[in-house]
Amino acid sequence: MKTIVVYNSKRGSTKQYAEWIAEDIREFSECDLISLADANGCNFYDYDLVIYGGWIRGSGIVDFDKFSKIWEEDLLDRMMVFGVGVALPTPENYMQVWSLNLGKLDPKNEHKATLYILDGKYDPATVTGFDKMLMGIAKKVMLSGATRDAKDAAGEMRRRIEDGVDLVKRENISALVKEAAKRLGV
Repeated sequence: MKTIVVYNSKRGSTKQYAEWIAEDIREFSECDLISLADANGCNFYDYDLVIYGGWIRGSGIVDFDKFSKIWEEDLLDRMMVFGVGVALPTPENYMQVWSLNLGKLDPKNEHKATLYILDGKYDPATVTGFDKMLMGIAKKVMLSGATRDAKDAAGEMRRRIEDGVDLVKRENISALVKEAAKRLGV
């Protein structure tokens, strides 16, 4: 069985997860690891399992749309996707990320591609340009219009944006790796 992990990382969290995933999968499958920048010309049909990982910005997995243009829809049958971000792990956040990414390609989830959202890190001191502007806007509107039930969650997200957070842990990949083994018949 052969697996490939393709990743797009801006500040290192997604790359770290991709490396850990490939390392763990190599215990039961041949596994290649490549960055999205090196993926053009890759024949994904040579692989039994394709795992794509990217960082999350505004519920979109950055460049997942670019990745999806270099293969055919039927590849979704053997695909797993992970996004890395710092949003709170709520069902609403999960569904929003799924809808904006896999949902665009397979609205009824007929291909059963799976999505994992892994906790990332955010250091406000390293953010520049467009990302800095977006995070500034997010911080300003985080508590506006929040319901009483959502106020604590909004406050936590505001703290993460203002103070930064590092939630990257190897154990965060365990469910993904377990599913990969199952999909490969191990």
